[in-house]
Amino acid sequence: MKVSVSPIMVSLALAIGLCAPAWAHQESAGKLKIAHPWVRASAEGAPETYACIIEISNESDEPETLLSATIEGAGKGVLYELTEANGHFTSKPLEQGLVIKPHGKIELTPTTYQFKFGKVTKALKEDTEVLGTLVFEKLHSVPIHFMVESDDTAPKEDADASKEDHSGHQHKHGE
Repeated sequence: MKVSVSPIMVSLALAIGLCAPAWAHQESAGKLKIAHPWVRASAEGAPETYACIIEISNESDEPETLLSATIEGAGKGVLYELTEANGHFTSKPLEQGLVIKPHGKIELTPTTYQFKFGKVTKALKEDTEVLGTLVFEKLHSVPIHFMVESDDTAPKEDADASKEDHSGHQHKHGE
């Protein structure tokens, strides 16, 4: 059987592949599918940055819990839930993590959940990748490549809420 492919079809396929968004990457860990993990571009010495993951799908029959993250150059990230009331955003740490139900999914968008990292010790330059991990209750530490993006869609917290002291919170994640 002879298969012929026209040059137009080859050109079209290449064009589609080259035009596919760079941000549309997906990684797998066990039965989890992690779609588009990214971190906000930040200069070295910046007081903080944040990271989001568009979606994590759990194809397992068992629940899994997302606990924390790390990023090279920004250290450990604490998972926060953002809430909006009357146009004002506040955040609180999710001490117990975020459960991903069996055959379910979660989304970490800039206005729902995000990892907050402390001082940036290595510049996170836009349009690059940085190595990090996601920490789960059962899978433990999973290596992940985060895309570095310039993103200003995250809500600004109220001044009073951002001054809350969370230093007394203890995070026990089995580490």
